[in-house]
Amino acid sequence: MNYKIDNNKLILFVNKDNIDKTISKTKKLIRLCDKKNLELVIEYDGVKSEDLDMIKTAINIKNREDRYNYIYDTVCKILDDRICNENYCEFENDVCIRFRKENPNHKNGCCEWKGRGKCKYLIDSVCTMKTCMACKLFTCPFLYKEKGIRQRINDYVLIKYFFNKNQKYILECSFWTPKEIVMKRLLANNFNIKE
Repeated sequence: MNYKIDNNKLILFVNKDNIDKTISKTKKLIRLCDKKNLELVIEYDGVKSEDLDMIKTAINIKNREDRYNYIYDTVCKILDDRICNENYCEFENDVCIRFRKENPNHKNGCCEWKGRGKCKYLIDSVCTMKTCMACKLFTCPFLYKEKGIRQRINDYVLIKYFFNKNQKYILECSFWTPKEIVMKRLLANNFNIKE
């Protein structure tokens, strides 16, 4: 990783040869910038990286709650874009591709589940919450088996590098849960991230 510290700034020099290695050092960058209260600046040489731009923005947000809100909102936006663009659940008349094959009478896919009931935020087959990361991250076994679609928590660099194991579990498993509650859980489970 090629960098220098100058006037309370950690300046990274990134090119096509070191971009992946630089991203893999994100935890080190977080610790260095947070410990010394440095602003992260990235100088690109012939290459641009959306991942590094998001990492830089997150590192430069020094208030932990604000940082977590930025990460949560950013990853939710990425997931929304993916879900809208790929339409991998292929809903037709409120029945997803899985249940069209297995049980065509089952409406609302994962939002209504036997033994668990229906998500209280699902009203007239429309999600009224819109900010549940766990729901957006979830892909059922059918999608993986039939279409090879699978999302893992560490597929998203902001989650991979900024959250510890307990926090990742919270993000993955807090189904049907408003963002405010998830944020409280994330902050309560904040402890140093080991590289």
